[in-house]
Amino acid sequence: MTVDECIDAYVLLSDRIFKKQRHRVTIKGQVQGRFDSDELERAIKEIITKQGLTEDALLRDIPANKCKVFVCATSSETSDTVRFTSYRWPRGREKLLSTTKIWEAGRATSAASSFFDPITIGEFGERFIDGATGANNPVYELWNEAQDLWPSGSFEEKVKCLVSIGTGVPSLAPFKDDVIGIGQNLLAIATETEKTAEKFARDKSQLYTTGRYYRFNVLQGLEGVGLEESKCKNAIIAATDRYVESQAVFMHMRAFVMKMSEKDC
Repeated sequence: MTVDECIDAYVLLSDRIFKKQRHRVTIKGQVQGRFDSDELERAIKEIITKQGLTEDALLRDIPANKCKVFVCATSSETSDTVRFTSYRWPRGREKLLSTTKIWEAGRATSAASSFFDPITIGEFGERFIDGATGANNPVYELWNEAQDLWPSGSFEEKVKCLVSIGTGVPSLAPFKDDVIGIGQNLLAIATETEKTAEKFARDKSQLYTTGRYYRFNVLQGLEGVGLEESKCKNAIIAATDRYVESQAVFMHMRAFVMKMSEKDC
């Protein structure tokens, strides 16, 4: 799918899946998904079939010569971040990853606590919630994954260009699924994304100073837009346009375009 096709698909998907249902809280204070997880599954499957694939196509069925992709989810059992990859992963989990369907990976990375129910995947019934809990900004996951795939020599010298794109206000995906736990975790999750970006820029300062690392993120105007507020597209577009039109971002984006036009990128 092209970038434009992905945007169109997400707009249609968000309008469809974020229809409020009864906010269900159990007697023990456990929050259940507010939105229909089955509807999210159906919507993802429709996107898959529109690309000419079967709805149960495996994530690993993507041809080897295609772009390598992965999505992050969080294991409910261990709290570890799990990378669902479209390619053979050198560190294991082959039993799970080789049988994971595209829609299952999509559901796992989208299973934000209090929004959608967790998903169970694989013959051993492993349970996953969305990746934002452990990797709201997955830039280190990307870096570590790439180092495993291309281990020889100095990896940092091999990197021609790394682009990180933020979402303005991070998705609300606290690990604790009780009411008190949600309130305690929202602030930590909301600030983790930019803290991670700042730490990465410091750790990999050579990438930044040599024009090989670019971070784009709308920092103002989206603070009041929640993950589920699909009707706020006008606010999202306006804030994004304002961000892109600022002089600093315009120059940063121009430098990125020039870098991507180089023959070795």
